[in-house]
Amino acid sequence: MTVTAEALFARYQRANRFLDEELIRLDPPPPDPRCRREWMESFLPRLGQPQRAFEAVHVAGTSGKGSVAMLIAELLRASGVRTGLHVSPYLQVGTEKLWVDGAYASVDELASLVEWIRPHCDALRAPEVPLHGLASVAVALEHFRRRRVDLAVVEVGVGGRQDLTNVLRTRVAVVTAVGLDHLKSLGPDLASIAWHKAGIIRAGCRAVILEDNPALAAARRQAADVGAPLRVLPRSCFTGDVEADGSQSLSFQGRRLRLEHAPLGMAGTFQLENAALALAALEELDPEGPTLDEGAVRLALGRARLPARLERLPGLSGSCPVVLDGAHNPDKLGALLSSLPSLGPRRWHVVYGALASRPLTPALQRLAAAASGFVVTEPRVHAKPPCPAGEVLAALPPRTPPARVVPDPQAALDLALDGAGPGDLVLVTGSLYLCGELRGRWYPAPEVVAHQRSWF
Repeated sequence: MTVTAEALFARYQRANRFLDEELIRLDPPPPDPRCRREWMESFLPRLGQPQRAFEAVHVAGTSGKGSVAMLIAELLRASGVRTGLHVSPYLQVGTEKLWVDGAYASVDELASLVEWIRPHCDALRAPEVPLHGLASVAVALEHFRRRRVDLAVVEVGVGGRQDLTNVLRTRVAVVTAVGLDHLKSLGPDLASIAWHKAGIIRAGCRAVILEDNPALAAARRQAADVGAPLRVLPRSCFTGDVEADGSQSLSFQGRRLRLEHAPLGMAGTFQLENAALALAALEELDPEGPTLDEGAVRLALGRARLPARLERLPGLSGSCPVVLDGAHNPDKLGALLSSLPSLGPRRWHVVYGALASRPLTPALQRLAAAASGFVVTEPRVHAKPPCPAGEVLAALPPRTPPARVVPDPQAALDLALDGAGPGDLVLVTGSLYLCGELRGRWYPAPEVVAHQRSWF
């Protein structure tokens, strides 16, 4: 780590501490009779309505929404559109949520944004006000206004209909794969969750969804209610090829694009449908426009990537490679399991840790049964307690060799690496926060802040 990176990171920590610690209350607030979106709608006039300075692509879903958002952002950037991207949550540093044309916000920009938002938060401090969420989203909207983006691609935090982000000038709404997650706030069943996700379809926008998405009926009803054109994307319009080394390419037959064997920068067979949704969203931004530039599309699909989405990292000090994948819900774990064969080795050594809010599912049991080694650990996140490693261990099926409990994530990774052979892989999965902490061995957080990128 350079002296400059250390100094920058200290300034970053001082600024980010306000958003991620001072505004988070350890005690839960009393029940809020108003939805979170209404809190944001009442907060934004104080700030000069930054969300009105640009139009947006809004992305909701249980799985794939971060990848789809990144793919759309890269497609727009490659097409010459000045683009902002807001993802949630961040992996290593808060500036990941403030992406413009491929670069995260600088420390100076973050510090200025925090000083701008601070008095508005101080004026509203009360137990019932969700200040942490309000400030985090508002800072992103203001960053995009200051950077004069043409379009912002915004990933929903939780749900959609009542989410803090559902205040945008949405041109296209995209609903990605929907499954069972966040049951306490969105449940109790798939129909309820689908209703929340479909709520990002608003009057004046167009919408895109895959034909076999469980939220399709809810999306049809919502689109009809608000008079929004809904494009239902058939699976027959795209195919994929996976090579022996795990790389894959997409062929897509759309309305304004015919694409054959375009390489994808993101690993995992599930990224094929994410890329197809992103291309359909790009087409819907201007449905009557000219044919899309194939060269720009290929460039974008090849360079779009997110950390800790089947991210393969090289071995350190002679150890085997490590794969990071934040599979924190049943659908994501299922997608991870289906993608394991394409990643090569037959022997996997898993490091798993989850937050207390995440249920332990049969998919986790299948992952444990497929692993050659299994280490349970506990992610460390401010105000978000981990699922105790002992509880995870108790939920696993009997296995040989037995699963091990190592609460410290760094020590857990060391143990998994020690038990892996030269032709094996270590998989870190469960919480995105766990992946973010351990990713720091390869890409230290201070360097991410300094370079304003996750790779350098």
